[in-house]
Formats: sequence, structure tokens, C-alpha cells
Amino acid sequence: MQNWKNRLFPILTALAVAALALLPLRLSTQEDRQLTGTVHAEPLAADNNFPAKPPELPGRIWLLAQYQSLPDLLTVVGQEPGAANLEELSARARAELERLAQLGILPEESGVYNCGFEGSLLYLRDQRDLSSAAFAMLNAYDKETGETLFLYLDGESGQILTLELFSDLPWDFDASAEDIGRAFFHALGLNYEPLNPVQEDTAVFRLVDNDTVYWISRHRDFLRIALEVDWQSLDDDTRIAMGYPPASSIDMDAGPMQTW
Repeated sequence: MQNWKNRLFPILTALAVAALALLPLRLSTQEDRQLTGTVHAEPLAADNNFPAKPPELPGRIWLLAQYQSLPDLLTVVGQEPGAANLEELSARARAELERLAQLGILPEESGVYNCGFEGSLLYLRDQRDLSSAAFAMLNAYDKETGETLFLYLDGESGQILTLELFSDLPWDFDASAEDIGRAFFHALGLNYEPLNPVQEDTAVFRLVDNDTVYWISRHRDFLRIALEVDWQSLDDDTRIAMGYPPASSIDMDAGPMQTW
């Protein structure tokens, strides 16, 4: 009987240690599920672990690309900014728009740049590795000119990561889509490579440091700098989570998968 008790104690100790090790991850996963798709009035900051230790810029762009292409793999929390916070974000957006115009990425003259912005805060967490980051979604409309502007600001650097500008006014702006893309990535300090086909009004770039693709579209009344996941570069775990077969099972002789 004494031997049985002596054997039971190490087993119970091992079970207790395992429970203590797994419980925080279980609680974190459950909390993520409860947070997904919710809007919070209270500030979310590092002291409540969301967001905590954001990755470098390529990692933050990867989170934003996932949000736009595979949101089911993320915990998504929205928050309405207070008046003071919205004004601070608006000032940052105007400074960024002016900087991009000086670099030849945007038209220099547009009434919508100085309009009042509306928007919200966005917090994203990857449910697999718990990497997280914050962004601001801002939009503006100029009633006099009919111009509209929509953009995402990076919460860490304050830089514009995506942008859409619509205007019926003629632009004194002749930069090609490829020139816009190269100047944009250079300003962000990102490594990139152009993808074929490159046209005067459309260019596609792959970021070297993450699995994302940028589309640059430049037309007479429309400019878009858009982001999406590079579907061909996804790892097998992500493919399986999305319901696609692993890359190893794809017949490479059949040619590349059509992704765009």
C-alpha cells in the first residue's frame, strides 16, 4: 500500500505541472475567440497583452494582409477612437499624405487631404503565434470636389500602408504605377521585387521579407495601393487552415496556381 502511494505522488505532481503549463495558452486562446469581431470602448494596450510586442514592419504588414485576405486566422478587435485620438491620427495622416506627395507617390493638390477624417482603430492578433499589432482605418470625403480617400495607418510608425484615392478632377500627375510602387516601398524601407506583367497603369510587387503582394493601380481618376496575401508562398499549415491542399501535393508540372 505504501508503494502505491509513493508512485501516485509523482504522477499527480506531473499532472499538476502540465495543467499549469497548458492553462495560460488555453485561456489566451479562449480570450481570443471572445474578442474576435468585437468593438471595445476601453483602450487596449500592452498591459493587457493586446497588442504586445508588435513584430517589425514586414510582420505588421503580414498581419494586415491576413486581415484583408484570411481574417479567420486572426483575432480582430475594433475600437472607436476618442476625439483627441482621432485628431492626432488625422494630423499624422495629413503629414503622411504631404510626404508621399512630395515623393511623387500622390498628386500634390487634392482638397480631400485637408478634410476631416473619420475612422476606427484595429487590433489584430495571429492565433497561431500570438503576434499582434495595431492600425488605424481612416477615410475622408470632400463635398466640394467629390474626392474620397481611404487609408490604413501603421500603429507603430504612423506610416500609410495602403491607400485608395478617387477624384474626378484632372491630376497634374504623370507617375507610372511601377514608379509609384518603387517610391512607396523605398519610403517604407521594404525589400521588394516586381512581378510580371508590369503595365503603365498597373504594377504588382512581392515583398521579399514576408508572404505579401502589393497591387499598384493608377488611372485618370483613381489611385490604389492595395495589399493581399501572396497565395503561392503560403506555408502548408496556413494552406491547410484555409482548406487548401499542402504545396507538396500540388502537381508542379501542371503550372503555377493562378493567384491574382
